Parts: sequence; structure tokens; C-alpha cells
Amino acid sequence: MEFATDNLINLSVADFPENLKSRGKQPSTVESYSRDASRFVEFMQEKKLRLGKLEPDILLEYENYLRTECEGRTNSVRRSMIGVRQFFRFLVDRKILRESPFDAVALPARDEGLPDQLDEEDIAMLIEAAAASSPPIKAARDRAIVALLAYEGLKASELIHLVWTDLMLDDNLAAWGSLSIPGDRGRTIILGPETATALDCYRTLFREWSAKRPGLISRMFISFKGRESAVSVPTMTRHGLKFVMYELGEKIGFSSLNSELLRHHAIRYQLSLGKSPEDLMGHLGLRRPGNIARHNARPVLEPALPKPFKAVKAVKAAGGSTGSDDDDGSQNIHD
Repeated sequence: MEFATDNLINLSVADFPENLKSRGKQPSTVESYSRDASRFVEFMQEKKLRLGKLEPDILLEYENYLRTECEGRTNSVRRSMIGVRQFFRFLVDRKILRESPFDAVALPARDEGLPDQLDEEDIAMLIEAAAASSPPIKAARDRAIVALLAYEGLKASELIHLVWTDLMLDDNLAAWGSLSIPGDRGRTIILGPETATALDCYRTLFREWSAKRPGLISRMFISFKGRESAVSVPTMTRHGLKFVMYELGEKIGFSSLNSELLRHHAIRYQLSLGKSPEDLMGHLGLRRPGNIARHNARPVLEPALPKPFKAVKAVKAAGGSTGSDDDDGSQNIHD
């Protein structure tokens, strides 16, 4: 490996985001990988490590540093190490290094655990990723989908068949509403304030969208196709929802995300609000309390509400997704 000055590596850190954008990475990925690169360079400087003298075990030392000094969770540490490896591959591409010392270093295994391991940090990251979608109606739609799955526990098949007449929002109480859920386990639920507010924001943009398409019969959740979601479709399929989950999961480094994981989070979230197992069975449309009992035996989430919902603003994604909501994702959704 060739020697490079501290100045050169700092310049490389500054250039790294543009390289990621040119490769079509999502804005959230660009931000996280860039942050990972900067943090590792700071670690090198603190340890007085030379770029041309790095050995594979340095990355393992850095992993331990993240776990102890930064109190990083397993999956957060894993994502940070992926970001560092991406940065060193960039240095090889720029011929600053002949080879990366870290490509052969095994990453820590993802802590899949039980489906209930998604926490409020994960959900907050998902909501932020949804807000970065474009166009604005897609951002609002994605946030509403995350809220319905992660806070209210809807099943995939229930969500894609919703129509606007199923929703009742109080115009005088913006953060209150109810939802009639169709299907063989049909029921009416009271929505939490974050879900009601998310749906209210989405409904406002949906009305503007549908006003330009008079006579079009649409379900509540529409799909988008093509680069930068230029084409809209009046219905969402199961494959479409699967792709939404895959797309959002990729943005936060959680490619195995699916609606069932979010439904398990909803059980823990509702328990943290003090709901009884009987009430929760009615809310989720469950016939048996098995999953609730299993979650109830574990420590519940802290009973803190998520961050307040804010009006969605369009964020242009550099090199936006070329996929569509009806593309087939990589993980089956289990209802």
C-alpha cells in the first residue's frame, strides 16, 4: 500500500459523498457512509495510525471501540463497518491505496433476534427515510404506511385494501381519528396521534393529486413507477408494499425489513401505552393471544411517543431509484 498524507485522506473524506451520489446511493446512505468515514479518520488520528500502515486487525479494534466507547448496538456497529469498507474501496478506486486492508475482515453478524427487536430508534430512522422520498406525495404516503404498520399493527393485506371512506379524522382535532379495517377480521380502531397526523398530511396531498385525475377510482395507497416515481398507479399490490419496505429498509441498512417486523413492533408499542392483551387483540384483529403473551413476557418499549410528525418536504434524491412500487423485493411479507 502506498503512503498518503493526512491532508490527502481528509480531502478524500470530503470527496467521498460525491462519489456515493454518482453511484446512485440514496441521500440517507450518502450521509451515513460519509459520517462513518469521518469518524474512522478521527479514530486513526487519535491512535496516530498511518494510512499506508493499516492492518486488518485495526478494523476489529475499531469495532471494539464502537461497542465500548460509543455504546453502539450490534447492527449499528455493523453498518458503521460497512461504511468504512466502502470508503477504503473508494481510496483504492482513486489509487490512493493499492488494496483495501479491510475487505477480508468479517463483519459482525446481523442481530436478527426476534421480530420485536425493532425499537424507536429504528422507527425514527424509517420515518426520516420516508420523508426523504420524492415526490412529496410519495414521502407522505411512505410515512403514513410506516405509521400504520409500526404503531397500529395493520397487516399487509389490510393496508393495501384501505379506501379513504375507511378513515375518519376530526377536522377540529387534527391528531385524532379512527379507521375501519376491512377483511375477515374487520374492526374499527382508534388511531394514535402520530398515525392520524401522518394520514391527514397524506390525505391533503392525495386530494391535490386526485383533483388532476377526475373520475379515477383509487384506493387509499397508490403506487409509483419509473425513475423519480414519475408515473403513479391508483392501486398498490402486495408486491408494491413489499418494494416500499425493501426501499426504506435499504436506506437505513436493514434490507430484510418487512411488514411483519413492523407489526411485531406495534405489539410492543401498544403494550408500552398500557393496553391490555384483550384490548390489543381487538386492535390487531388477533384470535389468539400467543404473540401478545410472548411480547408481554419481555421488557416493553419505553412509553415515549415518537417524534412529532412534521409537514413533509420534498427532498431530491441524487440518482433516484429506478425501481417501482410493483417491483418484486427480496423478502416475503408474512401476514
